[in-house]
Amino acid sequence: MNEGVVAARPGVPSPTVEKPLLARLSVAMFGMVMGVGGLANAWAAAHRVLGAPLLVSQLLLALAVLGFVVLGVAHLAKLALCFEAVAEEFAHPVRSSFFPAISVAAVVLSIGLRPYSHAAAELLWCAGAGMHLVFALTLIRRWVLHPQDEGVLTPAWFIPVVGNILVPVGGVPLGHVDISWFFFSVGLMLWLSFFTIVLHRVLFVPAMSQRSMPTLFILLAPPSIGLSAYMAFTGGHAGAMGDILYCLALFIAILLASLGRHMAHGPFFMSWWAMTFPVDGWAGASLGYYAARPDPMTAAVAVVALGAATAMLLWVGARTAVHIATGAAFRED
Repeated sequence: MNEGVVAARPGVPSPTVEKPLLARLSVAMFGMVMGVGGLANAWAAAHRVLGAPLLVSQLLLALAVLGFVVLGVAHLAKLALCFEAVAEEFAHPVRSSFFPAISVAAVVLSIGLRPYSHAAAELLWCAGAGMHLVFALTLIRRWVLHPQDEGVLTPAWFIPVVGNILVPVGGVPLGHVDISWFFFSVGLMLWLSFFTIVLHRVLFVPAMSQRSMPTLFILLAPPSIGLSAYMAFTGGHAGAMGDILYCLALFIAILLASLGRHMAHGPFFMSWWAMTFPVDGWAGASLGYYAARPDPMTAAVAVVALGAATAMLLWVGARTAVHIATGAAFRED
C-alpha cells in the first residue's frame, strides 16, 4: 500500500489533509515588508530632521528589501505551483484586500531606496503604482458588482483604496507629479467614503474577530500618509490642509493608544503586522510636520511617534519570530 494514502473506513471521517506549506503562505505577509520598510523611511526622516543615526534606517531598509525578495519569489512559486490556492485567497472577502500590500510594499521600498539608487527607486515605483491601480480597480469593481457582507468588513479594505495616497510620496520626488495627483485625488476622496463605511461597521455591527481587531490601526494610515503626500506636493510646507491632517492623525493615534489593550491581546496572529505600517506612517508624517512647524510640541510628538513605531515593530517582530518557529504562522485559517 502507498504510505501516503490512508484508507477510509466506514463510519470514520476521513482525516483532513493539510495543504502544502507553499499553498498556506499568506499574501498578508507582505505587511511585514511594509512595516519594516516604513520604519526604515521614518528613521531616514529622523536622520534628516533630528540627526538620528542613519545606520538604523539602512539596516531596516536592507531587511525590508530582503523580505520583499524572499516573499516575492515564494509567491511567484505559489502562483505557478499552487494557482488554486492563490485564486481561493483572491476570492476571499477579507484576504483579497491584502493583495495590494504587494504594491504598497514596492512603493515603500522605492521611497527608501531613492537616495541610494534612482534607477531601482524608479523601477519599484512604476511597478508598485501600476500594480496598485490594477488591484484597486479589480477589488472596487468586485465590491460594486456583488453585494458585500458588512459583517466581514474590516479596515483592511483601506489597503486597496488608501494605498493610492502613498504613491505621491514616492512619485513626486521622482518627477511624476501629474500622475501622483491622480493617485492622491482618488485615494483622498475614496478614503472619506470608506472611512464612513468602516466607522459604521465598527459602531453598529457585532464586534470584529480577535484576529481582525489590530486592523483598526489602519485608520491611522490615511491622514498620516496623506500629510506626507500633501507636503511632497507643497515642497515641505504644511499649510491649512497639512494642519488638519496632522491634528486628525494625532487624535486617531491617541484614540488607538487608549484602545491598545483591547486590540492586541490573546493569541498572536500575523494580522498584528497591520499595526506597524500605520504607526510608521504617523512617525514619518510627524517628523515632516516638525520640520515644517518646529516647536516643542511638534518635536515631542515626532519623538514619541518614532519611539512608538520602533517599539511596536520590535514587539511584533519578536512575537512573529516565535510564531514562525512554531509553524503557527502557516496554519492560520
